Parts: sequence; C-alpha cells; structure tokens
Amino acid sequence: MHTPKRRTFPLPAQSMNSWDKILSDPQDVTIEVIETGHLHISNMFFLNMKHPNAKGLKKEKITVPVYCYLIRHSIHGDYLVDAGLDQSFQENPHGNIRGLLRKLFWPLKSYQKKGQDIGTQIKEKGIDLKGVFFTHLHMDHISGMQHLPKDIRLVVGKDEPNYSFGPLFYQDNFAGVETLYEIDFDSARNLPPLGRCADIFGDGSFWAVHTPGHRKGHVSFLVNGKESVVLLTGDACDIKLGFDMGVGPGFGSYDLHEAQQSLERMKKFVRMYSQINVFFGHEIP
Repeated sequence: MHTPKRRTFPLPAQSMNSWDKILSDPQDVTIEVIETGHLHISNMFFLNMKHPNAKGLKKEKITVPVYCYLIRHSIHGDYLVDAGLDQSFQENPHGNIRGLLRKLFWPLKSYQKKGQDIGTQIKEKGIDLKGVFFTHLHMDHISGMQHLPKDIRLVVGKDEPNYSFGPLFYQDNFAGVETLYEIDFDSARNLPPLGRCADIFGDGSFWAVHTPGHRKGHVSFLVNGKESVVLLTGDACDIKLGFDMGVGPGFGSYDLHEAQQSLERMKKFVRMYSQINVFFGHEIP
C-alpha cells in the first residue's frame, strides 16, 4: 500500500481574531452537498451510549447518507470536503476495501446508485477540482479518491493516521499521490468557543476547525458565504440527534472524552450565532 509523504499545509497569515468580525463579513464562496451513497450501520457508532444523556436510547441499525461537499470560491476555485465513495460500492457492499478481516473492520452494508459515485458526479458537473480537504481518513470519507485526480492538493489534520491494517484490512486510495498536507493547528488562531481554527484562504471564507476525538486529527469546517454560513461537523457529530442531546460520537472513536469536548464547543458556537447552518457528518436537516 502506497504511503504519501506528509508536509505541513502552508497557511496564509492568520489575522482575524473574533467570530463577530468574521461572520459580519461573509465572502463569495458557496457550498453544494454531494451524496455518494448510503451506509446501513449501528447507531452506536454515532452516539456514545455510555453518556448520561443517552440513557433510554436503544441500539439499532440505521441507514445514513455518505456525503462530500463542493466548495466553490470565486478566486481560489473548486474544492471538496471529503471524497465519499467510489463506484466500486455499486456492486460490492465493501467496495474497494480489501483484506482478510474487512468484514470485521467494516461491519456494515453500503448502497450506491449508478452514477452516484463521486468520480462520475465530478465529471458530469464539469468541476475543475483544485484539492480535497478531509475531515478524517475513515473509509467512507476517502474511498472516492480512487477516481479523483492525484495531482491536486490533499489536506488532512495533523497526525491523522490512515485507517489501514494491511494485509488484514486496507485500501490504496492514495496510490499515485506524492504528498498529503497536514494542517498544524498550533500555528492557527484560538477563536473561542471553537478553539483552534485555521483561515484556509486568508480571507475569512473557509475555516478548518480543530475537533479531535472521533479521530486524532479530525477536522470540521466552516463556510462563511454570502448566501449561507455552514458548519460542517464531519464525524465530530454524525447525526442531529447527537447534537440535540449533547451526545458525542461512540464506538470506534479515538478518544470519547475529547470527542465530547469538541461537540460541546460546536454546540456553544451555534448557540452564540443563530445564523449558522449545521450539516452533520451523516445527516443534513
């Protein structure tokens, strides 16, 4: 399995220091939701069933969409947040996942309609893709890289590991990719209540938000557009029920306590700024 080199993502000057100022000056950037398939999965992955607020919830299988998001900036061009699923999931519920224990590490079913894969949708929309920003490197967020360009800029949170254990469980989504760029939040601004946030383009339009817990290097994103302001939680909060109940992600998360803290920071932010639209990792209200 190919392992790209890791380099620090070159952030522009980080000059903005308050959300009041940032949100009062929206930019010419838009967001489009792209659905690339569905997962049938236990809700215990999405909700920490041991949290006091989860008392009374039942473990059950639910079907959720797999999203990625097209970010269109008037100057910097078109980017994706996450890559969704590639077309291999149309014929096989395990898609391009390989290994002796793939059914153990991917204990769910995947569904995808013809033409729903990210590669086909990118072509049909005529998108000149400049790069992909990943919330994290779980399979349902990176599998679409199989059919995306390899010479674009690919960006992850610092120290976010690839979720592969070859030969037992692996993909090769980054074959042909030379470099993965990492956002180092130590050089980003501390913007309460969200904490460390990086101004990706330096104009206040598109922000990376440090939300570790579900994964060590998990990143959420904020799109500060003139048409709408959207918080993309990623899997820091998978479904609206978790956000409403104040229950962080569950089974399979790197650090449940840290994940809960990230969720609480996002909830406080949304309470402070009612204009924020929240798109959850696997649900858009």
